[in-house]
Amino acid sequence: MQLSYFIPLLALGAAGSAQYILGSKKNRWLGKQMSLQAERILEPKDKEYVNIGGVLGYNFVYKLRDPWKEAKGTFVFIPRHSLLYLPVSYYLIGNRDRFYVNLFTDKKLAGEGHIIEKRYLRRIKIDGLAEMSREEVAVGDATFVLLWRKDEVLPILRRSLAAMPDPSTLKHFCCFSDNKNFYLFLKPKKGEIEANLKKFLDLCPEYFR
Repeated sequence: MQLSYFIPLLALGAAGSAQYILGSKKNRWLGKQMSLQAERILEPKDKEYVNIGGVLGYNFVYKLRDPWKEAKGTFVFIPRHSLLYLPVSYYLIGNRDRFYVNLFTDKKLAGEGHIIEKRYLRRIKIDGLAEMSREEVAVGDATFVLLWRKDEVLPILRRSLAAMPDPSTLKHFCCFSDNKNFYLFLKPKKGEIEANLKKFLDLCPEYFR
C-alpha cells in the first residue's frame, strides 16, 4: 500500500479511537449526572437501571413513596462515541440527548391534558386529538400547544407551563387520568434535568382530585 493511502487511513483510525474514548466518557458522565439528579428529586426507596447499547443510555425503574407508586423512564444520548455516525445523528436526523419519565399514582386525576412543543406535535400520535380543545402559547422562542378534554384542566396546564424553569428543553408534559400517570419528555442541555424535573414533581399534585 502506498504511503499516501496509508497515512489518511492511519489518521482516520486514530481519530475514530479518540472519538470513541472521549465520546464514551462524556456519555457515561451524562448518565451519572442525570441519574444523580433524578434520584435527588424523586428520592426512590428502591431503584433499578438497565443499560442501553453500552454508552447510549439507561432505562430505569424507581419505587417511590406515597402519593407516588413508581417512576419508569429512560435517558438516551447521542452517539458521541461514533466519529462517523455522530454528525449524521446530530445534524441530519436532528437527534439530541433525551430524558423521559412516567410517574404513576393511585390518586384520581382531573383529566387528560398535554403541553407539547408545537414542532414536536407533528411527530407524535395522540388518540382523539381532533376532539380535544386546543390553545397555543408562545414562551421565548418556542410555541407550545395545550390540549385538554375537561375545562378544569386548562388553567392547571397554563400554570404548569408558566412555572417551568427552562421551557426551552420541554418537549411534552401530560396528565393521563385513565391510567393515573404523568409523563415528561425533556431534551436537556449539558445533562441538566433537575430544575424542570423538580418543578414537574411539584406541579403534578395540582391535578389530583
